[in-house]
Amino acid sequence: MIHPSALVYPKAEVHENASVGPWCIVEDGAKIAENAVLDARVHVLGNTSVGAGTSIFDGAVVGGDPQALKYEGEPTFLEIGENCIIREYTTLNRGCGENGITKIANNVLIMAYAHVGHDCFLEQGAVISNGVQLGGHVKVGEFATIGGGTYVQQFAKIGAYSFAGGTLKIDRDVPPACRALGNPARFAGLNLHALRKYNFSEERIALLEKNYRELYKSGKPIAEVISNLVECDVLLNEFFKSYSGNLLAKG
Repeated sequence: MIHPSALVYPKAEVHENASVGPWCIVEDGAKIAENAVLDARVHVLGNTSVGAGTSIFDGAVVGGDPQALKYEGEPTFLEIGENCIIREYTTLNRGCGENGITKIANNVLIMAYAHVGHDCFLEQGAVISNGVQLGGHVKVGEFATIGGGTYVQQFAKIGAYSFAGGTLKIDRDVPPACRALGNPARFAGLNLHALRKYNFSEERIALLEKNYRELYKSGKPIAEVISNLVECDVLLNEFFKSYSGNLLAKG
């Protein structure tokens, strides 16, 4: 399952049922699990693990050094989960700082020419469209979608089940289950498509609508609303636990 033109280093671990295509490079310390597929010209650097059933397409470079001036060669890691799809010419960097880690959970789709910076965490089912650029320490929640050509500033959070439109600059946290649209990016209502796709009840959708009405339409400071929300959906509760004070602006 290893093409004759591929270069697999002696200390790389490649499962016997994995496929390594022509001109791929798999360095020492890399781990390629069962039924993973490296298409062609894929470069997997050390301290990178690729989960079972994941497919990585032509020209992708995964596990490269973090693009951070503070990085001094310390051991850091990239973990790619199971059944992910990583399309052509993507770049995924390892974490930064001793034992720093970039983590891609299961069933994530990363489309062509996207970049995932150091210490990012993409939760299960996230969709990163063509040309998206994620700065360091970005967190993308489960089943969130980011449209093509969007730039996400370091440390920003994209909430679960949310949708950030294409060609945006995201420099604030996008709350869960909502849409971010416009320039500058602003709150544009619930992401009903995702909520119904993933079987949110109408009662829960109504609660989220009520929460966002208080958050964005009450005229009160966002921090005050957050501290006074009596009945709050669990998605928002979890999100606000790590609220940075830099939330997506009102529409």
